[in-house]
Amino acid sequence: LFPKNNRYFETNNGILYCGDAKDILQQFPSESVDLVLTDPPYPKKYFYTYEYLANYCPRLMRNGSSLLMIVGHYAIPDVVKIFNKKLKYRWIFCMNQEKGNHPRMSMGIEVMWKPILWYVKKAFSNRKGFIKDMVKITKNDGIKKKYHKWQQSEEWVEFFISKLIFAENNIILDPYFGSGTVGFVAEKLNRRWVGIEINPEYCEIAKKRILEVVK
Repeated sequence: LFPKNNRYFETNNGILYCGDAKDILQQFPSESVDLVLTDPPYPKKYFYTYEYLANYCPRLMRNGSSLLMIVGHYAIPDVVKIFNKKLKYRWIFCMNQEKGNHPRMSMGIEVMWKPILWYVKKAFSNRKGFIKDMVKITKNDGIKKKYHKWQQSEEWVEFFISKLIFAENNIILDPYFGSGTVGFVAEKLNRRWVGIEINPEYCEIAKKRILEVVK
């Protein structure tokens, strides 16, 4: 189903593409993805990455599927605008990062958490009951950032895969793959995944990291 060109490496469960998400997402088949789980870069100069998600992901998502993205606090109003009429807003999650150091903003705010916006395509089915709207980060892999300067903890990925993936053949997409946390966790949980990363250096880091847990 997924295109052959730009593939960087594959496992039995997943495919990593090396290239620009804008170009590669347009080649993916319609209604082929069950969960979009991603962490776009935060600096304002990369705001277009949210626009790519709003413009290209709705076509790829199956009815009832979810898109979850970590969003910089400053960007929330503009992200909500670009997703208007593209997908249905469902909720906002708190990624609690009380542990470790916290950035202090010039406006006098010490940032203790990160927002995760949840969108769905059409109606979402509560097949796994209630889901708590806080992901408490207890490990330090997102603090040490061994693989990427914007690396997040594996815990947020584990949380949403466990709550929102209902079958082993469901496909998880991360269009901003970075060092491969989504693919790494998906492999550990024996789930199918597709990733896109524009930087060949991070593609290689993700490849080596994921191959450590391939079953």
